[in-house]
Amino acid sequence: MKKVLIIDSHHLFRDFLKNKLSLDQIEVTLSQQNRDGYTKMISTLPNLVIMDMGEDNKNEMDLLEKKASDINTVNIPVIIMGPVAERANIASLAKYGVIKYFAKPIQFDVFFDAIGKVLKIPLSMDLTPSVLDIHHNGNIIFIEFAQGLNQEKLSLLQYKLTDMIEHEGIESPKVIIMFTGLDLSFVDGCNIEFLIENILACPKIHTKNVKILSTNKFIADLIEGHKAYAGIEVSDNLPRILNSLVDTSITSSVSDLITDRIITSSAVSDEEISSINNNFFSDKSSDAIDSTNSGTVLHVAIIDSDTQSLLLTKTVFETVGSNCSQYIRGEDFLADYEPGKFDLVILDIQISDNRGLEILQTFQHQHDAPPVVIYSQSLQKDLVVKVLSAGARSYIIKPQKPNVLLQKCLQLLRGN
Repeated sequence: MKKVLIIDSHHLFRDFLKNKLSLDQIEVTLSQQNRDGYTKMISTLPNLVIMDMGEDNKNEMDLLEKKASDINTVNIPVIIMGPVAERANIASLAKYGVIKYFAKPIQFDVFFDAIGKVLKIPLSMDLTPSVLDIHHNGNIIFIEFAQGLNQEKLSLLQYKLTDMIEHEGIESPKVIIMFTGLDLSFVDGCNIEFLIENILACPKIHTKNVKILSTNKFIADLIEGHKAYAGIEVSDNLPRILNSLVDTSITSSVSDLITDRIITSSAVSDEEISSINNNFFSDKSSDAIDSTNSGTVLHVAIIDSDTQSLLLTKTVFETVGSNCSQYIRGEDFLADYEPGKFDLVILDIQISDNRGLEILQTFQHQHDAPPVVIYSQSLQKDLVVKVLSAGARSYIIKPQKPNVLLQKCLQLLRGN
C-alpha cells in the first residue's frame, strides 16, 4: 500500500485530501505542524510528502533542510502547495526533493494527476466538465453550478463551505443552490444527493435554510421524496427564495435591516388587489396613514428615470392626498434631500446616473431616515441582496399595478 504524509495547518483541506486519497487505497498520515511533520516522516517513511507553504516559510524550509540531510528521507519526493512565487525560487527547492510546486488556487485535476504519477497508480477522477462558483452576501451563500456535476468538486464543496463560514464568521448561513443551464434527470440523482449531503455536513447549515433555484421537476420530486431533506425548498422564483430566507433570518445583518418582503408582479392576485382597494379606501386605512405620519400629508420622494413609471407612481399616491416630489436622477435627489423632508422614498436602484446605492448609503447612518422601497426591474441576485443589506426596507419588482405598489408601501409605513 502506498503511503502519503500531508503536512498542512488547515484541517479542512487535510481532511479533504485524506478522504480523496483513501478512496484509492492510499494510507494517509496527517500532520499540522512542521516539527511534528518531520517526526512522522521519519516514522512512516512515506512514498510522498504533500506540504502547504505559507508566505513566511521559515518553518517549512527548516523541515526541508532536515529532510535533505537525513539519509532515510532525502529521496522522498515532495509536492508543495503555496502562494505564487518566482520561477527561480521554485527551482531552488529541487535540491530538497521538491518535484512539483502548485500555486494557489490549485487546479485539482492536474494536482491529483501529479500525485498519481509520483505514486505510479492511477487515481480515480471524475472528468465531467463542471463550473462551480461559491460566494456570499451577508449570511446568504450562493452555490452555482454550470455545465455539469463533478464528483471532485462536490467533494470539495463541503470543505469550501465550512472554510467560508468559519473564516467570514457567518452566523446562521442560508444557502441558495443554482443550476445554470443544466438538464438534470434521474441519472444525476446520486450526484444531487451527494451535493446536498456535502452541504448539510457543514454543522451550521440546516435543511430549512437550504433553497434550490431550478425549474427541473426531477429535482423537486427527488427532494420531496427524501425524508432527510424535509424543509429544503425547490422554486424557480429567485425573489420568493430570497424572501423566505430573509423572513426566517436571525442574523443582525439581514433581519435588523430588512422588515419587509420582496414581491413580483405575479405575487398578488386580482382578487387580492380588489380587497386591497376596498381596505385602503376605508376610514380605517386613512387613520393608518395619519397615525404613521406626524402630519396629515404623506411626503413621498419618487426617484425613477422611467418617466411613465414615475407618473403612474405619483398619480396613485396623490389619490390619497400625498405630496410627491419627482426625481429622474439620483444626483437631483441628493442635492434636494434634507433630513425630515420625506416620509417615504421610492427608488429605482437602476437610476440612469447610477446613484442608487449612494442614496441608500446616505441613509444608513441617519437615525430618522425615511424608509426606502426599491422599485426596479432588476432580478440580479447580488444586487437584490446588496440593496436589502444596505438598508432598503422592501424590494418590489417592476411592473406592478399602481394599487399594489401603493398598498405595499402603506403596509410598510404602518409597521414602521
